[in-house]
Amino acid sequence: MRSRIAFAIRAVRAGRGRWAALVWLLILSAPLAVPAWSPLGQIRLWWFDLYQIVLPRERRSGPVTIVDIDARALEEFGQWPWPRTVLAELIDHLGTLGARAIGLDIIMPEHDQNSPEALIGRLGSEHRTVIEALAGMPTYDSLLAKAVAQHPVVLGAAGFDTYDPGTSAGLRTWPLVIKGSELPASLRHYPVALASLPRLQAAASGQGLLSADLERGVIRRVPLMSTVGPTPVPAFALELVRVAIGAPAIAVDTRRGGVDSVQVGDLRVPTQPSGEMWLHFTPPLPERYVSAVDVMLDRVDESWIRDKIVIVALTGIGLVDYKTTPQGDYVPGVDVHAQMIESFFDSRSLTRPSWLPLAEAGSFALLAGVLIWAVPIARRSLAVVLFLAMPALIVALGFTLFAWPGILFDAASVTLALLVVVASLFASALAQADHDRRASEESLRAARESAARVTGELEAARRIQLGILPHAESSFPNERRFELAAAVEPARAVGGDLYDFFMLDADRLFLHIADVSGKGIPASLFMSITKVLTKSVALRAGGNGAPLLTQANIEISRDNPESLFVTAFAAILDVTSGHLRYWTAGHDTPFVYDGLGAHQLDRSESGPPLCVLGDYDYPEQGCELSPGSTVVLFTDGVSEAENPAGAQYGKERLARCLTTLPPNASAEATLAAIRSDVDAFVAGAPASDDLTLVVLRWLGPTAAVSAR
Repeated sequence: MRSRIAFAIRAVRAGRGRWAALVWLLILSAPLAVPAWSPLGQIRLWWFDLYQIVLPRERRSGPVTIVDIDARALEEFGQWPWPRTVLAELIDHLGTLGARAIGLDIIMPEHDQNSPEALIGRLGSEHRTVIEALAGMPTYDSLLAKAVAQHPVVLGAAGFDTYDPGTSAGLRTWPLVIKGSELPASLRHYPVALASLPRLQAAASGQGLLSADLERGVIRRVPLMSTVGPTPVPAFALELVRVAIGAPAIAVDTRRGGVDSVQVGDLRVPTQPSGEMWLHFTPPLPERYVSAVDVMLDRVDESWIRDKIVIVALTGIGLVDYKTTPQGDYVPGVDVHAQMIESFFDSRSLTRPSWLPLAEAGSFALLAGVLIWAVPIARRSLAVVLFLAMPALIVALGFTLFAWPGILFDAASVTLALLVVVASLFASALAQADHDRRASEESLRAARESAARVTGELEAARRIQLGILPHAESSFPNERRFELAAAVEPARAVGGDLYDFFMLDADRLFLHIADVSGKGIPASLFMSITKVLTKSVALRAGGNGAPLLTQANIEISRDNPESLFVTAFAAILDVTSGHLRYWTAGHDTPFVYDGLGAHQLDRSESGPPLCVLGDYDYPEQGCELSPGSTVVLFTDGVSEAENPAGAQYGKERLARCLTTLPPNASAEATLAAIRSDVDAFVAGAPASDDLTLVVLRWLGPTAAVSAR
């Protein structure tokens, strides 16, 4: 494990982190250049919304007036739907006041139920005189059609993705000029649409689609050109402009493959290749609206209507579908059409050109390249300045492009990508610093060990260290309920591995194995402290093991100037019942061999190594041993022992070694077999870590105890 971590650190540190940062540069450039691959689509849209919140559009012209069928109008003329004679009267008023175009944001797919012919069907034969009178009256639909024909009226229709009652694939449309190849398949396509009665369509001066798709509940872009069935249909707002300026047709420029722009007379509007237009919204403006009741009762100033594009729409409560703008405002759908027309006349549209993702990827690559070159060699203060300046530059560029030419630059994705590269560089710098620190510590330890060898201190330390460890053959001379064998082989003269075992009382055996981080004298000194304090805590606890490692962790952590840590495993065996209670602090749990197979004890409740978290409460786990079971405690000097090729011995090989032993193998025989197998594997390669083994064989409750 440690060798794999060291390899990863060396890989990150290579080239002062530049190679790792370059890999991130290549990985992150792809989703920037091809937005369809990017997982940051929603963040990009939120960033575009932020542009609009900070820099909303200013309304420089007022070409549109919304005639509002609001609560006042409904109170005056009755609840909706009105008889179409009232709507015809409203259109006549608007025409008389000089409206350049009148748009109906109202779809009338059914006949007027208030019309005379509709009333005839509800009367009985006893009302013959009334029926004859009604039959002689014109239908309300015909009166409305007459008003529509007399004035420049544009009808609205709604596109549908599924066939519903009243929908149709046929719409009346007006001339369309295509400059270039045929219309691209990327146009928004609706199989059917819901439109007004054919009689009204025949009388109208134009017809356009009201539909627009929402993105997570927000309206950001609207198709200026769509298809219903096989028929291309312009947006409602675009058709209103065509009728208002008297243009014979709408021109669509497809010479670059997609839709590059749409043009009505001298008015040209750039679009996305799919024919969509990104809208730049203003905050809600009450001055766009006039109540229909004021128009009908001649109480409106003529300047609100004359030479204006007028949209008649329902905005009474419960009669309109509201939409959320990027600024978070909740507005009627008709407001969106009005803002589109204002954008046309103010020449203020937002665009995201097809080349922009490549430009964003290029700007990221350029700035990331500067960071990759400069940060590893620059002073820390300069590196921090670069780290802060690059994202600020990208954000400033994004707002500048939005404010001036109206380009939607994705500064959010570029900034996040730069942060990833910077994080990679700083991680490499930290890895380098950690490597340098470890190298310095290693050099210092090597110098100390060399001096100790000259003076013979290391040999004395080795004797002292091994002397404080218990000897299995003499610790329990008359015990017949279990067998114990132990061995430790420091990788150097002294090491950081330890083991311990002693009786807590007549029936409970305490077992302990641990590995101090590092090697050499510091580890050996800390190992001695750990052994003494752990034994003291165990004896003071009087066999109550619940707080054992928790209390040991507290006491060992008090005096730790070198910030060392210890992986540990402690257990209490009831030698009468075979019940084993144990606690794990980041250490491998032992293998248990019962003559049938070898398995490792569960370590799901393992805590962190000792001295990592001073107040950690180490939980207890347990298992039941069967008579004759062998428990093998070991340190990573066994599992990570390496042969000359660099391969590790591994825990799987240890398990296989145990299964080759006879079921009645003694603790000493098991210990000898494991050491022999490890020695054969390493084939003389120098040890890289301390090797420690403790083997316990529980003989069962019926074993005799000859003496105490």
